[in-house]
Amino acid sequence: MRPSPDRGPVAPPRRGAPSGLPAGGASPPSTDAPFQILFVCTGNICRSAAAERLARLHLEEALGGVAGRVRVASAGTRAVVGAPVHPDTARAVSSFGGDVEGFAARQLHRTMLADADLVLTMTTEHRTVALGLEPRALSRTFTLREAADLVGLVAPAPAAVNRATGDRPRSLAQRMAAARSRRRRGGADDITDPINRPAEVHRETAELVSACVRSVIQAVLADLRDRGGVSGGSVNRPTA
Repeated sequence: MRPSPDRGPVAPPRRGAPSGLPAGGASPPSTDAPFQILFVCTGNICRSAAAERLARLHLEEALGGVAGRVRVASAGTRAVVGAPVHPDTARAVSSFGGDVEGFAARQLHRTMLADADLVLTMTTEHRTVALGLEPRALSRTFTLREAADLVGLVAPAPAAVNRATGDRPRSLAQRMAAARSRRRRGGADDITDPINRPAEVHRETAELVSACVRSVIQAVLADLRDRGGVSGGSVNRPTA
């Protein structure tokens, strides 16, 4: 039986649960630490799973051997823990060139949110749940569609910030948050769950996810280039 999305309350995080992202520390992050993006949906088998694997594809195409400068992960607010990518979503992701091998769904925990530099949720409800777990992530948590719009509104980081000693490309999320007031109201923020829908809906969802992810990855790479973190780096439109 295919799991159905459940909008009930989220179980509290287990103490010491692994985040899948490097553990955060008290000291400021170093310039060598990767920029971390966390994608969030409900079951972590369709939308956020597609976002993670398509983001990896875009990064590998743009950065090759240094794709690890940006680390991507995903989790679900009510995850089907340990499950692979839904077969219909997997076929859609694969048709774009993404690799779904080895994927296992994970439950969202506070530590994941605390460690991420950018949290991208599939719906406003997921964003609310994420902020309930980690309120301090407010300025770096967006829906994926919102983020794709905002990166087109932000200006490049000031040169003084680019040259700052020990700076990492963290100001992008801050500039995106500041641009929220300039974003056109009434825009669709949610990406609909394709679970229990026909295969073509999974493909349409994956295509929308890919387009949004590509826009965000382009902005992250531009921020990294401004700080000398990477060279080159353009993300191509996936073809099927």
